[in-house]
Amino acid sequence: MANIEVGQLMRKVSHYRRAVWLVDNGPTLEALIRTYLNQSPDVVSTKFVYGTDIDVQIAERSINGRGIGIYFTLYTEGRRTATVENGGSSVNRRNAPRGEEFLKTGIVIMIEGNNVAYIADGHTNDAQITNLFHCAFKAQNFPDETTQFGLMPKMNEDQLQRLIQRGVKSIDLGITSFNATIDQINNAGGNSDWLEPFAAMGEALINAFGRDRTPLEAEAASHIEATIHLGYDGRSRNTLIPQVLANLAHGVEELGSQFKIVTTDDVVITHEKLVIRAEIDVDGDEVAIDAQSAFTPLRMIMSTWRRSGIFEQ
Repeated sequence: MANIEVGQLMRKVSHYRRAVWLVDNGPTLEALIRTYLNQSPDVVSTKFVYGTDIDVQIAERSINGRGIGIYFTLYTEGRRTATVENGGSSVNRRNAPRGEEFLKTGIVIMIEGNNVAYIADGHTNDAQITNLFHCAFKAQNFPDETTQFGLMPKMNEDQLQRLIQRGVKSIDLGITSFNATIDQINNAGGNSDWLEPFAAMGEALINAFGRDRTPLEAEAASHIEATIHLGYDGRSRNTLIPQVLANLAHGVEELGSQFKIVTTDDVVITHEKLVIRAEIDVDGDEVAIDAQSAFTPLRMIMSTWRRSGIFEQ
């Protein structure tokens, strides 16, 4: 991209997804993409219609190395953009330069087997990316029975255990009240069972803010967030910490509150969708990503996830 200054780094969040097949013994998503790219040797042959007024083409590809990288670019032919006079009231409409179109969304995707990592300019979601793949395959007349898959963000308990047992930097309980933390740890109710390994922390909290605290102390405690720093590097032979993390994985999957787990690989896991994501640095700016610069860090984060064992599930 000529308009992106080389070395101009920006931080983007890469997201992990998995292609889940609706048919048995189907091909992997990577195998389908390889076939698709072989049938579409240049950019123009990858163009297809997505929706009523959106066109898509794969502007960049990376087929050397592990996995396949592609850059979906979404645009509308003939679409104008609005400009506003800086310091004035004039609002104008401007056409894209001849032979060019204004980019609506750009999505850089790395596929390895049925595992997917992606970053995006603009808004995107799982349904849109899934539909992009389906529309691309349909444009090349792929049989429908070979493309029955969807991208899913949710991991299972086994994946979570494998990921966090490689090492954890911190676990944010997402609880803003010490009182709530103490109650969850000490009550025997359903949502507290998985917090039992942190009973020692509960004792410390009780000592700091006992049941006889004043109303002022209670109000102050309600504004403090609790974060646990386990300092576990994934190499310890001590069985206690791995057991705690295994219990934690089960708790987050089945019963958890609003959690944020940061692993030693800087992978962030949130409870909201139980997704795996990680920040990477790429060349680009707020307008567009330099796709070629994104393929390498995406391969690196995919390698981290592979080593963590989550691809095996």
